[in-house]
Amino acid sequence: MKNIIISGTPGCGKTSVAKEISNLINVKIISLNELAISDNFSFEYDKERKTNIVDFEIFLPYVLKEIEKIQQENPPYLIIESHFSDIIPEKFIDYVFILRCDPDELFKRLEKKNYDIKKITENTQAEILGNCVNYFIQKQIKAPIFEIDTTNINIETVATTIIEIAVENRAGKNYQIGKVDWLEKLFEEDRLNEFFN
Repeated sequence: MKNIIISGTPGCGKTSVAKEISNLINVKIISLNELAISDNFSFEYDKERKTNIVDFEIFLPYVLKEIEKIQQENPPYLIIESHFSDIIPEKFIDYVFILRCDPDELFKRLEKKNYDIKKITENTQAEILGNCVNYFIQKQIKAPIFEIDTTNINIETVATTIIEIAVENRAGKNYQIGKVDWLEKLFEEDRLNEFFN
């Protein structure tokens, strides 16, 4: 069983892409966000940030048991998707795909999801800074890490790209990390102050 991690800032398309992949190939999916807010856990709620606080000391062992259960079923692929999927230990990672999105487009997507302005700003800043990429770089994992810019491509294309790389073993040179740099783009456009003030 190959484990495929799909990470990225909220609004970049992780859940939709994982579901689309499951329409195309035999794959199991663990959505860490769905697990974290399920009835199996009772976490605090941060009213100011309007988000659940996950106790990873309790949560991670539960996730690892879920992975082991799925391993017993022996599907060819397991997708683990979440903006905090970097909590997964390296031994359970075969591929990492980090979905990215242009800050202007991400802002619109999060507005459509009815996020409040504070949460939109926080998530857009995280995307500009490349937080999800940096978390995996800091882990220094041996598994290949790819970035896919979802700004102007549809869910089907993103799903197909991931399948081509992780299932069909295509090179994926166009998606190596470092090719997406919103910070540089906004700096060159003299627009950083629109997102950080």
